[in-house]
Amino acid sequence: MCHDGNITTMDFKCNMLEYLIMSHFDIIQFILFVVISFGLIKIIFDSYQNISKGRWSLDYIAFAAMGVSLLSGEFLAGAVIAIMFTGGEALEAFASRRAVGALKKLSETIPKNCLVRRGSAFVEVPIQDVRPGEKIIVKPNEIIALDGIIVSPSEAILNMSNLTGEAEALILKVGTFVKSGAINIGGTVELSVVGDFSSSTYHKIAELVEVARANPSRTVRISEKANYYFTAISFFIAALVYLLTGEISRLLAVLVIATPCPLIIAAPVAFVGGMSKVARSGIILRKPAAFESVATSKTIFFDKTGTLTLGVPVLHEIETIDSAVSSQEALSFAASLEINSLHPLGKAIVEKASERHIKFSIAEDVSEKIGVGISGTVNGNNYSLRRAADGDSGIILSLFEKELSGVEKEITRFHFRDMLKTGAAEFILDLKNKGIKSVVITGDKTENSKKVFAGFGIDVYAEKSPEDKYRFVEEAEKNGQAVIMIGDGLNDAPALALATVGVVFSGTENGASIEAADVVVLGSGIEKLQELFSVSERTVRIAKQSIYGGIILSVVGMSFAALGFIAPVNGAILQEVVDVAVILNALRTLI
Repeated sequence: MCHDGNITTMDFKCNMLEYLIMSHFDIIQFILFVVISFGLIKIIFDSYQNISKGRWSLDYIAFAAMGVSLLSGEFLAGAVIAIMFTGGEALEAFASRRAVGALKKLSETIPKNCLVRRGSAFVEVPIQDVRPGEKIIVKPNEIIALDGIIVSPSEAILNMSNLTGEAEALILKVGTFVKSGAINIGGTVELSVVGDFSSSTYHKIAELVEVARANPSRTVRISEKANYYFTAISFFIAALVYLLTGEISRLLAVLVIATPCPLIIAAPVAFVGGMSKVARSGIILRKPAAFESVATSKTIFFDKTGTLTLGVPVLHEIETIDSAVSSQEALSFAASLEINSLHPLGKAIVEKASERHIKFSIAEDVSEKIGVGISGTVNGNNYSLRRAADGDSGIILSLFEKELSGVEKEITRFHFRDMLKTGAAEFILDLKNKGIKSVVITGDKTENSKKVFAGFGIDVYAEKSPEDKYRFVEEAEKNGQAVIMIGDGLNDAPALALATVGVVFSGTENGASIEAADVVVLGSGIEKLQELFSVSERTVRIAKQSIYGGIILSVVGMSFAALGFIAPVNGAILQEVVDVAVILNALRTLI
């Protein structure tokens, strides 16, 4: 009351003001109560989810602090804790949703329909509805959606690197069985479907991916490790204070300051900052916690073709057979012929001639037989280019000149190889120096693989199927260590999904691989892998600084609260100061 005695106009106004203030206070208290209740329900729900998955690093302190705040009527302190608890999780969930949204755009290249011959016309039909024996056509640069036998009159040129890792295209004749997942890099191909979608090679690989994603590897995050020790210390101090003083207010002050907001929010902020930094370079993380595994893993499996190598045949040696024709002249003659061809080896010859600034004319009377070779007239002389008879590796082309007598004479040999990407050798050696084990698993031929990695001193397993790659990763993860798989093709998808962290190059925009991976690298440069590892190490280092720095400050604050120098609400404010310091430090990952 404002005055005793008779009620005056002034007294009435004071009473109304007091009533309004008290009513307003009750509303605020109710709102704070609801916030705390929501926080408690969220912790109970999350705890149930974690325990069902065998995870015991729970938010015990936050739960105890909110519970004590309700019992003691210190609603403001409890509400602050509830807001910080839900805010940290929401931040990490937001980052993950953004990453998944970006990845969905990349996965749209998965074949969903194909053109089926129905009567005299071709009709677009979902691949699940195509029946065995039906004829489908595959246009240039399309992925073959179903297994089948080639029935088109001309031979097919297919890029099989998605399935086998081989850089060189295969030329397949009529009647040859073709697995789904290969890419048609020649003209339009007609296939007679064998089996259906459920039995196709592509679907079997996709199923293996789903099995791996349904059984993800378990890693203990740095915040979980810190939480075990911090929780034990905090409860020990809180219990000791209550036993010695019996003051619930002092107990609450200790618990409020002990609430592990640095543990809850430091890592998400640091990881979101790191995600933003690498995203500017075209590296997308599906889950922020992938930073931890990338930074701490001691085992990395690499695919070869398209991952560490260029993935296309490159002309690396010109062998002179006839000394009368220089290597430069031979390259000019060969480029004059191959400028008319779509074959990958022909493109490699033209690219090398352009790279060396060699001028060449366009051949006349050009004749190309797929699987045999190409011939034509260059500056009045007849030349032909075809696979060397003794080129058992399939990457040697011979250039012949037809003499006046009509006899062909071999004048030059062109040797091709799938070459390492720029920086790949340095990257592997750098990993080796850091004590990280690198293993190459490829579907390519053993001979080709050994040539590429000769002198590296790393394990290379060649001619391996997608199932083999899956088993390599599965075996490596049995010891509980984080395992990274880096690839780019459909044949890598099962291993990418099973690995602790799957990293995929999206240069081919292979949908199945992108869906399976945790990290997608837009492009194909090794420098992006280097940046991923570098930023991961720095991000985890800053996250640890924020977590343990916040813990130290919290322990100091708890000590003062235990001695009675800090009230619960002041403790909540002090905890916010600690949180701000932690967040500012974690935000350094953006730079």
